[in-house]
Amino acid sequence: MKSHLPERLYLASPIWLQNTIVSLYGRVEHKRRYGGAHNSFLEHLRENRLLSFEENKTLQKKLLRSILTNAKNNVPAYEHLRSRQPELANFPLLGRQRVADNIEQFVSREFNPKNLLALYTGGSSASPLKVYISKATRQKTYSFWQSFYDYMDFNIGDRKASFVGRKLQAPDDNRPPFWRYNITDKQLLFSSYHLEEANIPHYVEKLNAFKPKIIEGYPFSIYRIAEYILNHSITLSFIPNGISTSSENFSVRQREVIEKAFKSKVFDQYGSAESVVFASECQHGTMHIEPEYGVLEVLTESGDITSTGRGELIATTLLNEAMPLIRYRIGDFGTVIEDSCACGRETYVLREIHGKVGAVIVNEGRQVPTAAIAIAFEYLEGIKNAQIIQNQPSAVTVKLVKKPDFNPKSEKFMIWELRKMLGDSLKIDIEYVNDIPPEANGKYKMVVQNFQK
Repeated sequence: MKSHLPERLYLASPIWLQNTIVSLYGRVEHKRRYGGAHNSFLEHLRENRLLSFEENKTLQKKLLRSILTNAKNNVPAYEHLRSRQPELANFPLLGRQRVADNIEQFVSREFNPKNLLALYTGGSSASPLKVYISKATRQKTYSFWQSFYDYMDFNIGDRKASFVGRKLQAPDDNRPPFWRYNITDKQLLFSSYHLEEANIPHYVEKLNAFKPKIIEGYPFSIYRIAEYILNHSITLSFIPNGISTSSENFSVRQREVIEKAFKSKVFDQYGSAESVVFASECQHGTMHIEPEYGVLEVLTESGDITSTGRGELIATTLLNEAMPLIRYRIGDFGTVIEDSCACGRETYVLREIHGKVGAVIVNEGRQVPTAAIAIAFEYLEGIKNAQIIQNQPSAVTVKLVKKPDFNPKSEKFMIWELRKMLGDSLKIDIEYVNDIPPEANGKYKMVVQNFQK
């Protein structure tokens, strides 16, 4: 169970000290992300960006053979496979719950878990999952991010404004500043939990003063700023190179509002904490699936598994040898096509993604989206699944499905996280249930909003 003590100490500190803490943490993270294998692998990605489709296929096939062979020989969950040279078709579909219930079985014997990094994800279904990766894999992951930033002519160290799920100050504290500064990366982190109408002018004023080269974060948070700018006919004193969005679906209209307000293009990114897929939009709006990050298949309505088509997305990592998830049911639906693009890239392309649905929980003017709510469920111990339902203002019901190793502290942990986002006035009722059924489309919905339609 993650401890809240560091966050409590941070929140109790004066703002100048909070900025110092953010910068020190940013310095540590910078070394972890951009050291080691990062630069050489980034150069490799840039050199391979314009490979032909056939060259990408050949490269991906080589990487896939390596990851499958290593998995069969070194990962307990796959050792029952008999084929000497395993093919992807030899591996069964892998559900999230099976991994969550048997984490150690999916860790390669070539790695000591004590030397690995643990990533936690609540996902869009709020089924907690821990995934191990090596330090080198993490550095390579951020090489893909920098390759994506290339579309916006942005490099780490250029000024960046971030609207993500960090808890920068108590949710009931409506006094600016609603941002903290990471001096190492010249990153201004904005709170996504204080975007009430009365507070947004402070955000706009700070953005004008900071003049970031890009803005990144949850689409819903950025959209609220953009909507305010247009509604009040505000002229910004800067034009960012791009708006980088991730973690949530958003509508065509919301994209148009963001692009009109900031006079800049939106570049969306699709990925997962499980390190199985990375796709991102180029300057022509094409969502390229990175061929060296993972293999994406489609489970169609007829039950066939194909490389292209429309259906449930099935992902296989090519990057994470420490805990290789193969044919992993990522929980999203979409369409995969084979395409070439005006940007010069020839890759598989992802379209019509249906997942990470952007419902919100509201309380006293705050609107917290699904991607941020997911953080409250990431570290829960002994919880199989969770769902938060809002039927009226200032009150929610949280449904929890317990596992045999349920830890009663999980409930207190989750409530503390939710109040940290939505304030102490939020009424939270806990309901323990035997199961949380999926929606009609087969997706498990983490946030159900019946109050604000």
